[in-house]
Amino acid sequence: MQEQIDITKINHFLAEVGPIIVGITKAILHALGCKIEDEGHGLDLAFSIKSGEMTLKFYLRNLLLEIVTIDRDEEPLRFDEGLKDFEYFLAKMGRAINSKLRVVFEVLKEDDLDAAVENICKDAKDYERIQIWRFDQNKDSDSDHKADVKEPSGNS
Repeated sequence: MQEQIDITKINHFLAEVGPIIVGITKAILHALGCKIEDEGHGLDLAFSIKSGEMTLKFYLRNLLLEIVTIDRDEEPLRFDEGLKDFEYFLAKMGRAINSKLRVVFEVLKEDDLDAAVENICKDAKDYERIQIWRFDQNKDSDSDHKADVKEPSGNS
């Protein structure tokens, strides 16, 4: 029963506040000179971000779930009741957006994904959990990359 109550709270919160979180994230990216196209909607929404010669897909699912739940990877998901406090919500949203966008810009500024991941790992304590996937469009490259960066234990 509690699981259904939490799912209902999560869905309601995302319906009401999700567009605000998406809008703030998009406004920051635009202000920093990125060209953005939306792909999908709801938890399947992704931004296709173009900066210079690089294009990257930024999926918003984890960002939204990190804000609205206690732990986005927990089964079943639990609504973060602290979000009822506006200051708590703003602080949590700010931390989550900041950590995700720092990673986005670290990837965008590097041509070499391994170098970007190395830079990201140096500051891993500052980030929420992230996954980076890179699929090279170059026919000559047989490398698709996946890099996981998880915060050190003890941080939340």
